[in-house]
Amino acid sequence: IGILAAVALPAYQKYTIRAQVSEGAIAAAAMRLEVTESFGDGGLPGLVLLAAEVAADQAALTTDRITAIAVNGVTGEITVTLAGIAQLGALTTYGLMPSIGGAAIANDNATGSIVWTCTSTAANAGAGIISTTNIDTDFLPAECR
Repeated sequence: IGILAAVALPAYQKYTIRAQVSEGAIAAAAMRLEVTESFGDGGLPGLVLLAAEVAADQAALTTDRITAIAVNGVTGEITVTLAGIAQLGALTTYGLMPSIGGAAIANDNATGSIVWTCTSTAANAGAGIISTTNIDTDFLPAECR
């Protein structure tokens, strides 16, 4: 039983932290549609407008686990800042970076499907597109590890 507890307890603790981090991932996933539509309808100027909208509406977007959500008007990256998860320490940013065809989205790179990257390590990112995610990979969703 002691051996089982020694293996199971750390795995369970990581699972519970991952579940808490998933609140930020879900919020970022919801914002993906907003970024995609804003970029599709208005290009980079559309992203600038969305970024201002999101910045002005923080009270409606934040929770006890999410202290801020932002959209970068230049890159389209969505960042979610988490709080209340002691095991994360100071590393509390979950980011989703959009790209098209392996390159940053831009007015002259707007044709094709948007691919979202949440990894922050170049070794895991295709074509060098990385996000500002700084949360330990043990606590990230599977697609970010």
